Parts: sequence; structure tokens; C-alpha cells
Amino acid sequence: MMCWNTNPVTQTPETDKIIEGLKREDLFMVSAEHFISDTAAYADIVLPASMGAEMEDMVLSWGHLYLTYNEKCVESPGEAISNNEIFRRLAKRMGYEEENFQWSDSECLENYVDWDSPACDGIDLNYMREHGFARLKVGTKDDRAPHKEGNFPTASGKCEFKLDGATNFVAGPFRQMYEGFQAGETLDCLPDYVASRETLETNPELAAKYPLNIISPKSHGFLNSCYANMEHKIKGQGEQFVLIHAEDANERGIQEGNRVRVFNDRGAFEGDAKITDDVSAGIIVATLGYWRQLNKGTVNCISSAEFVDMGHGPTFSDNLVQIELAS
Repeated sequence: MMCWNTNPVTQTPETDKIIEGLKREDLFMVSAEHFISDTAAYADIVLPASMGAEMEDMVLSWGHLYLTYNEKCVESPGEAISNNEIFRRLAKRMGYEEENFQWSDSECLENYVDWDSPACDGIDLNYMREHGFARLKVGTKDDRAPHKEGNFPTASGKCEFKLDGATNFVAGPFRQMYEGFQAGETLDCLPDYVASRETLETNPELAAKYPLNIISPKSHGFLNSCYANMEHKIKGQGEQFVLIHAEDANERGIQEGNRVRVFNDRGAFEGDAKITDDVSAGIIVATLGYWRQLNKGTVNCISSAEFVDMGHGPTFSDNLVQIELAS
């Protein structure tokens, strides 16, 4: 197993199972990392990877309309090399001869961005190196109307609420350009409400044991699990906390600042109780991103690995739990 650009021990559901898998004697894992993350701690070999300022790269638009050039500012220290160089060397040793394994970091940027796309009109890698960023040529808020005359990718060319023959699919960018593992099953021709699996209404038997729903948004101080090992970032974000309504706290003898344990059949984590009206009774909130090696568990220990109804997405906030004072 090769692991890079990810930290599944904190970021994936049912992390206790992930850890058991990483501890298997028949699994050999190589991790390309900057730090000994929760996941890299289980690696057989850790390869030092270059950081962003130590490599040439391109930041694709994500929720906006700009490409950004990432200039290499300094050489990597010690034996650290870029991810592309790691895979170039592995490919050479393993006998892979595909052309893309011969590309330099710069050639990767030349080939992985579709510079001939109308959205890149007047933009190329040299332009990016000179200017640092460029707005994609897709129109402005005043004149961008790609469907002014219809032209929807449907049989009728119109926007169809009822769509026969639709299949379950997630666009490549949301799988880091990986087109495999698509659901592919036929979807209902009309959008409809699909109830959560773990609620009092849909699963009363489970709710009798675990009566609270938990929502687990991202943390403000971290980027997923990045920076969650840095003291000043943890100081700004605060230690792992659990927001809880006074009604639920009083029922369990929990007071402000108490150390509490959140658990279900999948796992458990601990945090400091914050009693607040920002959450409704019956719901608790704990943010993700904290590192397991710095805390007793993390929020995804209790998360279900079941897929949502469309696109094989995860059900991070469809979980029933119980909360108690930590021993």
C-alpha cells in the first residue's frame, strides 16, 4: 500500500477498523509524508516528501475561477523529493515504461492541464510563471450564461427534473481525477428525499441505545487534518471539544469543561464539554481534524462507513451516539 496526500486514520469513517487493517502482518505500507502523521505512524517505510514551497505545482480552481501557479522557492531539505519524483523513481525500479512516468514536474503541469480548452484561452504555463495566477475564460457574473439558449446535456437539450437513464457517478476532480470505483447503478428518475439511516425516527432500536445525533464539521484551525500537530494552531482552534445542549448535559450530569466520552458500537473519542444553545437538544457537535496520537480517539471513530444514496459519498453526519463523563 502506498499512502500519500492523505491521513485516513483521522479522515475516514470507522477509523478503528482502518487501524486494524494497517496493523496487518501481510500489509506492507509506504507513506510519503512531511510529518509522522497518525497514518504514517503505521508505515513500514516513510519517504520524506517535499512541501509546497519546495516544488513547482499548480493549484486548480476549487470553488472559484482562478488557476494559481505554485513557484518552487527553495530546495527540499535532506532526502525529501516531490511526490512526482517519488513515483518516477518507483516506476523506473519497477519497470513501468509509460510516457507519463518520464515527465518532469514541469512536464506534468504541461500535460495535466488542458491548455487548449477555451477556458484557458491566452493562458499557458509560461503565462502562469510570469503572472502567478490567471482567471479562467468562462465569462463574468454579467455575461456568463452558458445555458441561455438551453444546450443542457440531456436528450431534450432542456433542464430536466425528470431524467430517465441517469446513473450514479461522481466527477473525476472529486476523486482526485480517479475515475474508478463509480457506483454506476441506475438512479430514480425524479429527485426525492432519502431519510438518514441513524435517527430516532428511522432506527428507534438503535436510538434507544444511542439517543444523540452527532454533526462533525471541519475545524476552523485546521485544513482537514493538516496543521493539527502544530501547537499554535491547536491553541487557536482549542482542544477537542463537544458542543452539547444544557438539557442533554443535565440529564447526564455533565458540566461545562468536563471531559466527556462520545461513543457507539464503532468506537469512541474524548473531548471537553461546551454547554451551549448553539446546538439543539438531541444533537451534539464535534469537529474533525484532530490527531489521534494527541487525543483519546477522534470524531471519525464513531462515523459510519455506509455510503450515501448518490455517488458513494460518506455519511459523516449520519451517526447515533451516547455521551458520558470520561473516567
